Amino acid sequence: MIILSFILFLVFITGIGVSAARQSRKTTDDYILAGRSVGPIPTALSAVSTCHSGFMFIGMIGLTYKMGLATVWLVLAWLIGDLFAWLYINKPLRDKTESSNTHTLSSFISHRFTDDQKRILRLISAFFIILFLSVYAAAQLTAGSKALSVMLNWPTLTGILVGAVIVTAYSYSGGIRASIWTDVAQSLIMFVSMLGLFATALYHTGGFVGLFNQLSEISPHLVQIFPQDTPNGFPLYFFGWIAFGFGVIGQPHIMTRAMSIESSDQLKQARYYYFFWYIIFALASVGVGLTAHVLLPELASSDTELALPILATKLLPPLFVGGILAGLFSATISTADSQILTCSAAFTQDIFPKIKSNYRYSKLVTLSTMLGVVLIAVFGSKSVYSLVVLAWAGLSVVLGPLVLCSCFDIKVGYKTTIAMLIIPLISVITWVQLLNLSNQLNEVLVGFIVALVIFLIGRIGGSSQMKQP
Repeated sequence: MIILSFILFLVFITGIGVSAARQSRKTTDDYILAGRSVGPIPTALSAVSTCHSGFMFIGMIGLTYKMGLATVWLVLAWLIGDLFAWLYINKPLRDKTESSNTHTLSSFISHRFTDDQKRILRLISAFFIILFLSVYAAAQLTAGSKALSVMLNWPTLTGILVGAVIVTAYSYSGGIRASIWTDVAQSLIMFVSMLGLFATALYHTGGFVGLFNQLSEISPHLVQIFPQDTPNGFPLYFFGWIAFGFGVIGQPHIMTRAMSIESSDQLKQARYYYFFWYIIFALASVGVGLTAHVLLPELASSDTELALPILATKLLPPLFVGGILAGLFSATISTADSQILTCSAAFTQDIFPKIKSNYRYSKLVTLSTMLGVVLIAVFGSKSVYSLVVLAWAGLSVVLGPLVLCSCFDIKVGYKTTIAMLIIPLISVITWVQLLNLSNQLNEVLVGFIVALVIFLIGRIGGSSQMKQP
């Protein structure tokens, strides 16, 4: 019954992708940005399922299992970052990318430079986009394979390949339009399945009172609102995660949704749908993590990222387990498809611009990108949380500050732009890998501070040169 309901879901999603492909205009503009013709509801649901997906189903629940109630601060911090993007970035990004006829963040942040300068900047930024989004997409396939291994006893490799085949099928045929159409259906499945599991688990723990009483008996820190391990104090800890949330403006697979909407005037309506979905879904995800700690105490000594699939298998009848599996799988592929297509756009529009108008090559690059992602998923880290944090942090500090400057018409010199593309990333790698200080201060905040310093130095240097006779 689990397998049957899951297969029906796969057929349903594939059917939506095929239907979207029939609407394709068979142009690269349509393949990359759906011809900038997407309505507010699909934009909102596609953006939210792309942004909050496999991480919420696997990584966030696993983190809540360990940290307890204190993870709500992460949800709030990301909410603040998202709100900033929707209020101040999405509209100018939509309007300016259309007026400059740019289709990627790489081309957007470099469009005002000379041709030679533009070429270098696009190569550097596109390289980082492909690198980090490939890792990010691999994390999504890993999340899906974990669920399949628990619920269906499938080998990890099988789960990765199933996800890759499905994503490739409709992404190859319909591009971003197919991705957005399937995201809408997937977001609804995700929403219902997460709420359904949380309600069931909460019932088995005796409601909110029973849940919190049992959590406090296990460990008092699980019900404390403030996290325990904050070496530099809670304010700096929270501000670091706000910076992490602000990093959304550097995530090209998410910002592409704002670029694809039919009119920037529709972004306000899309924003309401987005935050309604996100707030309820995120809180339900935290709730599932808390109830899992009570109902699955044995996971404390193993992989806590398996909490959701194990909990569903334990509490629900087979038909509904298939629904949960469908929701989780929806979460993973709704992000992976967007990232694969964004990597494809970076290849064709920025690295090899001579083929940017070739529809056939765009589709072939999509296949090649998926192959690379599968290899990363098979041979890379199996922690969804660590993979997502790495990719998110990298893209945040590389692209975020420059996208912000471009949206606000803040001019940045060529040399300063190159420095802002490279040095903040080096600082993040040094902070995390060499100094091992990510627990002291969030690495994205460190990268943003470094980017700001570089920007100010460039401004001072530019002003000094202008004053010289």
